[in-house]
Amino acid sequence: MRRESIERVAVIFPGALGDFLLALPALRALRARDAKARLTVVVGASLVALARLAGIADEVASLDAASSAWLFGGTASPPWLAGRPTIYSWLGSGDPAVRARVARAACAAHFFAIERGAGPRHAAAAYARAVGAPASLAALGEAGRLEPPPSPAGDRLYAALRAPVLAIHPGAGAPQKRWAVGGFVEVAGWWRGRGGSVLEVAGPAEAASGSLVGAPLARDLALPDLAAVLARATLYVGNDSGVSHLAGAVGAAGVVLFGPTSARRWRPLAGRLTPVEALGGGEPAGVPFAALPPARVIAACERILGTRRERAVALSS
Repeated sequence: MRRESIERVAVIFPGALGDFLLALPALRALRARDAKARLTVVVGASLVALARLAGIADEVASLDAASSAWLFGGTASPPWLAGRPTIYSWLGSGDPAVRARVARAACAAHFFAIERGAGPRHAAAAYARAVGAPASLAALGEAGRLEPPPSPAGDRLYAALRAPVLAIHPGAGAPQKRWAVGGFVEVAGWWRGRGGSVLEVAGPAEAASGSLVGAPLARDLALPDLAAVLARATLYVGNDSGVSHLAGAVGAAGVVLFGPTSARRWRPLAGRLTPVEALGGGEPAGVPFAALPPARVIAACERILGTRRERAVALSS
C-alpha cells in the first residue's frame, strides 16, 4: 500500500468512541506513512473534536454533515473527495454499493472492517495489522495515548470535589456489558470511607438520568473535556466501554470490568488500567456480571493504590 507520492488522503472511520480509540494507533500509522499528503479524517460528529485533539489529520470532517450523504447515494460529493484522493475506509467493506461508489471517486481505495465480537488477537492489534503497521501491544499502548487539553468545564467539576477523587462509569453501550449498579454503590462507599469523593461519568451511550450512586455527575461533556476530567482522577473504575478506553488514553489508573466480553481482546492498552474479569467470563461463552463480586474489584483498586504509593516513596527516596 506504500506509494512514492500522494497529494491527498482521506480516512473514513464510522466507529464509535471505543472503536476510534482502539484504531487510533492504526490511524496514526497512516498519518506517519503519508506525512507529506494533505490528510482528512472523516468520523461521526461526536468524535470530530477528539480526532482534532489526536492530531491525526490536517482536517477533520463529519460523517453526519449533509455532504456525507453522498456516500449513501446523495448527489453532491463532499469537499474531501476533491482531487481523487487515496482512501482508507472502514465504511463499505461489507456493502458493495458503498464500496463501489467510494472506489470510483478515489485514485486508490483500501477497505477494512470495524472489529466486532470474538477474535484471535487484541482489536487494536487487528486494526494495526490491517494497515500494515507494527502490532506489538506495548507499542500500540504508547501510540494510543492522548494529551488531555485544558478544560474550564473540568476545572468547575473538580472545584466542587474533595480530593482524592474516584471517577466511576457505570454505563456502557450494551446493557449486558454493565456491572450491577449495586457493585458500583459498594465501590463508591469504600472510597468515601477512605475520605475521598466520587464523580460519576455518564458517557454518550447513556440515557439522561440522575446519578446511580448519589455522586456529582459529569454529563454531556465534549469528549476533550471528558478526557481532561478522567486524566485528573486519582482512580477510575468503569465497564468495558468507550469511556474506559478514553480514561486509558489519557493515562488514568484504575480498573476496567469485563463480564461477557474478553479482556484479552478488548482491554484498553494505553494508560494504567487493570482488567478485572468475572470468573469464567469472556467471549465466546461469557458469564453474567453477577459472577463479579464487589470485593474483588475493591481488592484490585487497593492493589493499584498500594503500587502507586510504593512508587511515590521510591521516587522520593
